[in-house]
Amino acid sequence: MGLLAYSKNSTDECTFALLWNQSTLSSQQPLLYVCIIATFTHSLFWLQLLFFSSIRQKSMQWIYVYLATDILLVIRFFFLFIIHTLVIDCRPSEGWYLFICYFEATLDNYLNTLEVYILLALNICRHAQITRNKNVYETNARLLIVAHLAIYILPLVNLVGQILLNWAKLDAHSSDICDLRFSATSVQIYNLTVAFVLPISLNVFVIYRSAHHIQLTSRLRRGQCHISAREKYHRSLVIQFLVFYTIWLLLWAPNIILFQLQSKNIQIISICQLLNFIEITIDPIIIAGLDKRFYRVWKDVWKCLKDTFPLRVNLNLRQIGPYAN
Repeated sequence: MGLLAYSKNSTDECTFALLWNQSTLSSQQPLLYVCIIATFTHSLFWLQLLFFSSIRQKSMQWIYVYLATDILLVIRFFFLFIIHTLVIDCRPSEGWYLFICYFEATLDNYLNTLEVYILLALNICRHAQITRNKNVYETNARLLIVAHLAIYILPLVNLVGQILLNWAKLDAHSSDICDLRFSATSVQIYNLTVAFVLPISLNVFVIYRSAHHIQLTSRLRRGQCHISAREKYHRSLVIQFLVFYTIWLLLWAPNIILFQLQSKNIQIISICQLLNFIEITIDPIIIAGLDKRFYRVWKDVWKCLKDTFPLRVNLNLRQIGPYAN
């Protein structure tokens, strides 16, 4: 097993121990609290999808896939937290140890790479909707299937290929956290380009093109006395995505950049991971808050609650009213 670089002396009693040491456990506890909150916010979001058919639309498929990757990241953390805190076997089998290490070292990067390309696909679909004024989710269904498959498969092939070519090697260093170590600076630059620079640059370009198209259209219609509902909707799409993408980028970017730079500072790693999980926690809130379809659902729920519970309160007040006099 040349892929595994052991950091502990082979004469130690617990060479393959999976338990985190106290410092690593302390650094991971804030992430546990944030993930518990994330479980709550995502559960509320998916309950809306379950009970309200108005938000079960093809045009929202990229949003739901994106939020599904959020859930997988949270599940990954809970699984690893349980393994690293409850498994007390001093000498687990090497196969099980390698599985846990690869799971820990690769899945986070893979899912985060999926997210950035899923958002790019969402942005491109909205750009087509704005500039061509057509529903790509109906007219280009086969192309969307190909896009889904490419987004899920190509990053996986890229990751596995680097491991097989020894561009990336598994490293279980002294912090008890498994990680990938890249063989050369050129590999790091390549990964940073593929996972960060390229998709972010394309997203910024697509946002610019969408905004430019809306601005150009508004200039051509400057003589008109009113702005069409379609133009208002297109503007709202660009603003929604720009707000969400800015918040997402500020919280997501440090973790993906740090992974490529391969820092061994546990505190810095924990802070970047914490920012990433905070972003995961607020994702459903931001998406639901910026989308009018969810706003209508919230309005209906609030109206239902308002019509149900205040009636009981008013009845109680009427009953105790005469005694107050």
